[in-house]
Order: sequence, then C-alpha cells, then structure tokens
Amino acid sequence: MDMRGIVLGIMLLAAFGLFGHTTYWLYRFVRMGKDQPMEPGLGRRVASFVKFVLGQGRVILEPAGLLHVFIFWGFLILQLETMEYFVRGFYWPFHMSLIVGDGLYNGMLFLQDVMGFGVFVAVSMAAFRRFVLRPKHAVLSLDAAVILGLIGALMVSKFVANGAEIALIPAADLGHNPAWTPVAKAVSHMMSGGPGAGDGSTGLWVVYHTGYWAHIGIVLFFLNYIPFGKHLHLLGAMPNVFFRKLEPSGALYPLDMEDEAAEKFGVSEVEDLSWKQLLDVYACTECGRCEHYCPAYNSGKPLNPMMIVHNLKEHLREKGRLEHQKDAPERVTQAFEPGSTSAMPSLLGGVITREELWSCTTCGACVKNCPVFIEHVDTIVDMRRHLVLMDSDLSPEVVRTFKNIENNSNPWGLSSSYRADWTKGLDIPLMSEVTEQPEYLFFVGCAGSFDDRQKKVTKSLAKVLQRAGVSFAILGGQEKCTGDPVRRIGNEYLYQACARENIEVMNKYAVQKVITACPHCFHTIGKEYPQLGGNYEVLHHTEVIAELIRTGRLKLNGELSGRITYHDSCYLGRWADIYEAPRDIIDAIPGSQRSEAALSHRQSFCCGAGGGQMWMEEDLGKRVNVERTDQLLETAPEVVAVGCPFCLTMIDDGLKHRGAEKVKLMDLAEIVEANLA
Repeated sequence: MDMRGIVLGIMLLAAFGLFGHTTYWLYRFVRMGKDQPMEPGLGRRVASFVKFVLGQGRVILEPAGLLHVFIFWGFLILQLETMEYFVRGFYWPFHMSLIVGDGLYNGMLFLQDVMGFGVFVAVSMAAFRRFVLRPKHAVLSLDAAVILGLIGALMVSKFVANGAEIALIPAADLGHNPAWTPVAKAVSHMMSGGPGAGDGSTGLWVVYHTGYWAHIGIVLFFLNYIPFGKHLHLLGAMPNVFFRKLEPSGALYPLDMEDEAAEKFGVSEVEDLSWKQLLDVYACTECGRCEHYCPAYNSGKPLNPMMIVHNLKEHLREKGRLEHQKDAPERVTQAFEPGSTSAMPSLLGGVITREELWSCTTCGACVKNCPVFIEHVDTIVDMRRHLVLMDSDLSPEVVRTFKNIENNSNPWGLSSSYRADWTKGLDIPLMSEVTEQPEYLFFVGCAGSFDDRQKKVTKSLAKVLQRAGVSFAILGGQEKCTGDPVRRIGNEYLYQACARENIEVMNKYAVQKVITACPHCFHTIGKEYPQLGGNYEVLHHTEVIAELIRTGRLKLNGELSGRITYHDSCYLGRWADIYEAPRDIIDAIPGSQRSEAALSHRQSFCCGAGGGQMWMEEDLGKRVNVERTDQLLETAPEVVAVGCPFCLTMIDDGLKHRGAEKVKLMDLAEIVEANLA
C-alpha cells in the first residue's frame, strides 16, 4: 500500500468512526422516549418507503420539490462513483467495469455524469430561490448556505478530477470511453484540449489530485456535518417514513386511563414522548411547508409547527448531551438539581409555551403537507393532555364546556331530552322504537341537534334521505357527544367516557352503518371508536348524497344554482381524503358553476373551529374564520357551500364580519333539498 492508501485509510477510519459515535448517541437520544409498539403492516411500510422516499411522493407535490428530487437521486447515483474513488485510493487500476463489465460501466458513468451536472444546476437554482427570491416560508440560515455550498463543491471537485483524468490519460488506458462522460469530457477540453491531450502534464496531475482529494474530503466532512444541521433529515427521514403511523389518518393514540400505576398523563418533558415522536424531530427537513399552510401561524398566532419540531430537536440534543456528559442512565428525568440557577427549561411551558399549544386547530395542514410524515398534531395534543389532566391549565370557557358535556352530554349544556325536537313533523323513527333494523343510524351530533342554524341542515338531510328512500333511524335522547372536542383539547378521560356510552348504545342496537353530517363525528366514530371496541362503517352525508345522485335515486333541477364555492372541511378533506363527493354534488346541479378558493383540497385553510377552538376565545392575531372568509370571497361566490356544522358557524360569522350577508351560506344538504326535482 502506497502513501495515498495510508492517508485515505486514516481519513476513512477517522471520519466513519466519528460518524458512528455521533449516530450512536443520536440513537441513544431517541431511545430516551417511551416505547411505542408499531402497528403491523410490513407490506404497507415497504410500499411507503418506495413511494415517499425513493419516489419522493410528497416532495414533488410542491414545484420546488423537483429540485430536491434531482439532488436526492443525484446523490444516490453518485455514491457509486464515490465508492470507486475510495477503492482507487488503495488500488489505483480499479474501475467498476472489473465487476459489472464495460457496457454497464459506461452506462453508469453516463448517468453519473449527467446527474452530477443536474445536481449542480439544481443546487444553483435552489440557492437562487432561497437567497434571492426568498419565498416566505424558506428559512434563511447559514446552515442552508453551507449545505448548498458543500453539494455544489462536491459536483465541481468531481468534474475537476474527472476532466483532468481524461485529459491526462490516453483513451486506451483510461478504463472507459470518454464519450460516455460528455460533461467531464467538455471539462477536459477546457483544461488541455480533450482526452489524452495533456498526457504527462505535471500541472494536470496536480489538478487531478486536488479535485480527487477535495472530493473525498468534502464527502467525509459532509458525512460528519449531517448530524449537526438541518440535513440530519438525511438520517432521520428514511426510517421515519418507514415507521410512519399506519392507524387511520388523524386518529389520536389513546391513553390507558385505567392504569392505576400511571403517575402522570400526557407530555411535560421530552422523555414523555415516544421514540417515534422523537424520531420525528430528526426527520424534519425545515422545508417550511407546515408553517406555510398552518392557519394559526398565518393568522398571527404564536404557533409555528416547524419551530415546535425544531425546538424539540434542540431540547432533545441538549438533554441528551447532558446524559452523555454525566454518564447518566438511559432515561433522563432531571436535567439539573432543582433550584439551580443553571436549570434546563422544562419542555412544557419552557421550550414549548401554552400559547403555542392552545393555538392549534388540529386541522392537519402541517401533517398532510409534511414530506416526511411528521405527526405534529399528536405531539401537540399529548402536551395539551398534560395541561388538562395534570395541571388543570384551562380557560373558563373550556371549563364550562367540559361541565356541559359531563352534565348534559353536549357542549351547549342543554338537556338530552331536546335532542330529537328537530324531528317534529318529519316522521323520523327512533332506534328504540323501530321493529325492523334500519340500514343506517343517522348520528345527528350535538350541533345538528341543538344549534338553531345547523338544525335546518339536519332537517334538509333527513328530507333528502327520505326522498331517496334511505332506511334510517336516530338515537334521539340516547345519543351523546362523540367526545371529539374534549379529546382534541386534551381531556382524554372525558372523551373515553363519552365514547363508551355511545358505543354501548350503538352496540345494543347492533348498528353497522352510520351516516352523519358532521365531519368531526364522522372522524371520531369511524376512526377512533374502534380503539374502544366500536366498529362501524361511517359515511359522511356528502358521500351518501353523491352516491344517491349518481345512481339516479335523487334527481336535481337548477332552481338554486349560480356560482358556488365549496369550502373543504379539514376533518373531511385532509383527514379523510374526501374531496370529490362534495364537488360531484355541485357539478350535478344544472346551471351551477363551481369555483375554487386559492387554498383548497389538501391545502385548504381551516375555518378555525377544530381542536376545540369552537369553545375557546380567539384573542391573538387575526381571526382564522375571517381569514378563510376573505379567501372564499375572493372567488366572488353567490353561494358558499360547506359540509360541516363548525365550518357553517365560523364562516357565517366571517361573512357577517365582512358585511357580506348577500352571499348565501349553505350546507350541501340544504342545496340538494332546494334543487330536488
């Protein structure tokens, strides 16, 4: 082995040794979290990895993501060339052709050459976008500049080394055909007139070795820089996608409220999070998409989902380093001695403020737009759970809502005996009275039973179902609040009490299919009741109506048509991927013109009521419902259509706030009833 091999061997041992040491401690930091069993589904996990890691399935949903695809795949392909560089440091005549043959080797070189140039162009465009165009959600940081600079330098050093080698060595001795590396060949022409033209040139030999060693040095430096900057996601994103949550989208994990050994509920310190939630923070790319679409952030609230993850990562590192320094046990529960002036801030109330947590609407914009499947909402709700269940850190209006649900099973605090009052004159059967099992249970929900405006929607839906001959019944006074608002606020105990009562009643009547006009009831019954033994097929009323129209059981005229803008409910759209059924209904109305808000479908803007915000005071920044109303009014609608009682209330308030009462606001059930032929 010559001196080159000795130097390279020392460099590799040092670089990979340091990298191994760093990643070991990163693993240790993640293992500070609680155990979280993985749901079965190896096939789905492999498919997710292929689609969302190799295929960059979510990255390309944004235009700038195409640049990332070039860089990502360029890196993968160029690793073969880097490996060849390493081997040639020990055995100079080595070429991959010795393993794969000349034909395949030339193809590999062509791909490496073209992709290397593509990466350089993509990095240049990314730098221009980030530091010149400066989109609102792109983070300007030295770290980003360093990363882009290192990647660019890697490509430059590669072409310098390859171009000099082509110029130095005659084609017959080169080990490959220079025609298959057009970019490197062009560089060789710039250096010395083309392949073999600089044979014997000492200057080219120096240039070659400068490029070669610079490339290897940058690779090894990059390897050890990754764990300390934003590109930690290169290590965290792939396992995070593989181990992503497979439970129904948006379903929160339950707490064991009957665990008598539990000393606390919810999350107040970083080690209370699960290992998967801690892996989330390693996966963050700091792309800013969560921030870009967050309704709280974009209406001037303290919450920034990207900074929640970033601050968690920094806090985890700080606490993890302390474990390393103190050689403490694997689980850290106290950073410094209590009362010390250097005490590390607690996670809850220190690193993450209560104002940030209470600003979240749990709309899922952060989760659904995240390219690496970070579950921001789960982490936020887990911290809310501690505020509610352990600290009783609640506003008066939330306390009142809890008491209303505890005492009367609905947030309004009205007696359950009034739940079926809306049925007068409609001949709606009760499950307790039917002699023959109906096809559906119509789960009306609290808003549909008690809110005067939403009761009109409930009546319209009942009439539409009756016109189509759908067999259904209701629970009436036996129906309880599903528990959705209290669960999202953080009161898991009260949620489970509500859910178990409903499940007991529904199982008593052997319910199999459920229709509801509330996306929150739809989500909770369909996705979260199975955690407690309630398994039902749950349909949103827009799905049912769209199918009735499609099959001809409902005929529509154009009595109420015109320009209709549909607002996507978060719990129907993002969390359930139901986007087309509501639009199919509008499109089926003769004479209607469907318009779309600038933010719609996956990127729709929340109405502001989710996550229990319906029952909280919004006193920071611009009201979310007003911001969404402004977006809808930009389409100049004659009718704004919704499919959610919360959205109906919030947008109604927004229209009044803007003095736009001339714009009709209607649930799709009301629109269909008005157009029944």
